[in-house]
Formats: sequence, C-alpha cells, structure tokens
Amino acid sequence: MAEALPAPAPPPPVRLGIGAKLLSLLRENPLATLLGFAGLGALGTGLGYAVGGLGLLALRAREALLGLSPGLTYPYQDRLVIGFDSLGSLLWRGFSVLTAGHSVLRASAWALLLLLLGLVLAARSARRPALLLGALAVSALLLIVGSSFYRIALAANSSPDEGPSRLFHCGRGLSANLADRVAFETCSWLVNDTPRDERLRIDLAGLLGWLLAVCLMAIVAGSRAPFASPRLSRLRWALVGVHTLVGFLLLYDLPRAYAFGTWGLRYPQVRIEDACDPTRNKQLVQATAEGSCWAFDVSAGAENKVVFLQGSECPERRGGTFLHLGSAGGQCLSNLSSSPRVVTHE
Repeated sequence: MAEALPAPAPPPPVRLGIGAKLLSLLRENPLATLLGFAGLGALGTGLGYAVGGLGLLALRAREALLGLSPGLTYPYQDRLVIGFDSLGSLLWRGFSVLTAGHSVLRASAWALLLLLLGLVLAARSARRPALLLGALAVSALLLIVGSSFYRIALAANSSPDEGPSRLFHCGRGLSANLADRVAFETCSWLVNDTPRDERLRIDLAGLLGWLLAVCLMAIVAGSRAPFASPRLSRLRWALVGVHTLVGFLLLYDLPRAYAFGTWGLRYPQVRIEDACDPTRNKQLVQATAEGSCWAFDVSAGAENKVVFLQGSECPERRGGTFLHLGSAGGQCLSNLSSSPRVVTHE
C-alpha cells in the first residue's frame, strides 16, 4: 500500500502592522472604533487642560512669593510645560532628598520610604487582615502629622509683607512651639538666598513626592484587600478615606511646593533701556546703569514684563517696588552677564 502523504504545514500567521490593525477594526466596527478614538482624544485634551491648569497654579504661587498682583498672563505652552515639570519633579526631587544635607529632611524621606515598603509587605499578606489595618492606621497617623507640618512649612513662605526685599511671616525662631520653629527655619531658606538654601528648598519640595507616594500606596492597598468581616471592611474604607483626604490636601500644596523649590527669590538682573519711553524712564535708566538701583525681571515667561526695583536711588520710591512695563517691555530690558541674588535688605 502506498504511504499517505503528510498533511501540509499550516501557513504561518500573518502579523499585521499597526496600520493594518486599525483598518481591520474600522472595517469590522467603524462606529465603535471612531467613538473610541474620539474618547481618547477627549481624554487627552482634558488631561492637557488639567496639566496646564496645574502649571498656571504654580505660576500664581510664584507670584504669591513675590507679593505680585494682579496676576500675569502666560502662554498656554508655558503653562503646559510648567505643569508637566511640576509633576515630574516629584520623582527626581524625591530621590534627591534621600541624600539631603538637612538631617530632618533626609530622615523624613527615609521614614516615608520605610512606611511605603511596610504598606507593600502588609498588602501582600492577604491572610493577615489585621496586619494591613494596623499598617493603614499607622500610615494615616504619620501622614496627618507629617502633612500638617509640611503645610506649616509652606504657608510660612507664601505671605510676604512688601515683596521680596522684606521679611516674611517666619514665626518666632526661639519659640518653644515646634510649629513656630519649623516656619521660622523654612522661611529663612527663602529669604536668605544662598546655594545651600536653594538646595534645601529643592529637598523640601521633594519630600512632597514621598508623602503623595505613601498616600497612593495606602489607597491602593486598602481598596484591593479582601475582608470577610463587614466591621473590618468599614474600618478599612474609613482609613482609605483618610488617606484620600490627606492626598488631596497634599496635591493642593503641590503648586506652592514647586514654586518654592524651583524659583525661590532668584531672578535675573536686568538693565532698563530707554527704548520704550526715555522721558519717563530717564532717571531709572541712569540709576540701573550706575548700579544705584537694581532691576530684576520677575515676569519669567509672562506675556507682560514686570521688574522688581531695589535700591535707595530707584525713582519710584525708596526700597523696593514693582514696575509694570506692559507687553512691549521686553524691548526695554537687557540682561546683565552676572545675576546677583535678591537678598533681604532693610
């Protein structure tokens, strides 16, 4: 008998590219595919506006550090860049604070990292719900205390008396009250603008990343943990709610923390030119050229230019004041090669 021929091997599966897959989806169900694309586009647009809004809040917080009003106008692209940078800075500043020179900031970051690891381990032990509840309770207590002091530290740097040349509401440095001491120290990092204080401001902003990371981990761990007892389940959801509330409060502080850690009070020194209005600014042009009046560009990408004047010979008034140059103010300014820092002057 003749042997049966072996069956031919099936052809290899055809791998479709991304374009071919999209065309296949459109042929099979065009309406659902188009609606899906429209939904993704709307989601992307909404996220863009949300990030842009976050960037605008950060820029407004920067103006609050100066006591500058009314609010300046910024292009949408600048707001979007600042918004993405404020979110991304939570990561790299969070890692940098682990090696901070300030012992309290460094210890706080490591304590939050250990708390985060503890929540991860407690969430993996599904057979011990009491362990997870205990970890959530400890986390909630520590976050409430930590976020309270963090908000005190930021609030002390958001209410200048008369602009960047005046002392801030720093509390009482020698007070026995711990909150007053925290406010006094963190406020001094802003007023006394040195390279060391700039590093401390960045590390303080990075600590917010660890606080938010612990909140997020606690919310995820508590939401996904199974509990047979209704009473324990209600307690679990109560702790999740506490972490959610603390997380929203910390997100509210994100624009101020970003502005405090990014800009502080360092602004480029400029010279006032007589290109815009030589009759009005003649004295000011001469004073900035002679060095008897310092001018700092505090508008940082805004559509309208604003400079902060500081010095005894400034024509506006003695001390410091803001000069709004309008949308054409860029023609009136020229950057100087060296940029001294804005420091406290009495």
